[in-house]
Amino acid sequence: MPYLVPQDMIERFGEARLAELTTRDGMVTGIDGAALQTAIDDAISEVESYVSGLYDVTNPPRILTVHAAAIAWYRLLGDRAPVVEGAKANHDHALAFLKRARAGEVSLGDETPADTAPGRTAAPRIAGPEATFTRDSLRGF
Repeated sequence: MPYLVPQDMIERFGEARLAELTTRDGMVTGIDGAALQTAIDDAISEVESYVSGLYDVTNPPRILTVHAAAIAWYRLLGDRAPVVEGAKANHDHALAFLKRARAGEVSLGDETPADTAPGRTAAPRIAGPEATFTRDSLRGF
C-alpha cells in the first residue's frame, strides 16, 4: 500500500497550485497526472532509501506520508523551491527526520512493545551451558 498518492498531494497543496506546477506547456488546464506521479514516485524512492525495512509495509506509518509529500512538493517546485515559503525548510526537515529514523534516534510511530528501539532489530538471545570457570572458582590463582 503506497503511503503517498495524488489525492494526498491535492488535499495538502490544492488542485489549482498542483495544476500550475505540473503544467509543462504553458496552458494550465488541470493537473498533469504523469508529472505529479513522477514527483510522488521519486519522493517515495527517496524516503525508502532511508526507512526501508523499518516498518510494516502493509500498514505504513502516517509520518511517511507527511515527509514524502514535503519532498514531492519540493521536487515539483524545482527552481522555485527556495522562494516558496516553507518549501526548503520542510524538505530539509523531512530529510533530517528520515536520517534520524534510519539511525534509530526517532520513532516512526509504529513500534510495538516487542521492539527494542525505533529502527533497530531485537538483539539475539544466546543460551548455553553454565560457565565452567567463574570469578569465585578462580579466586586465589
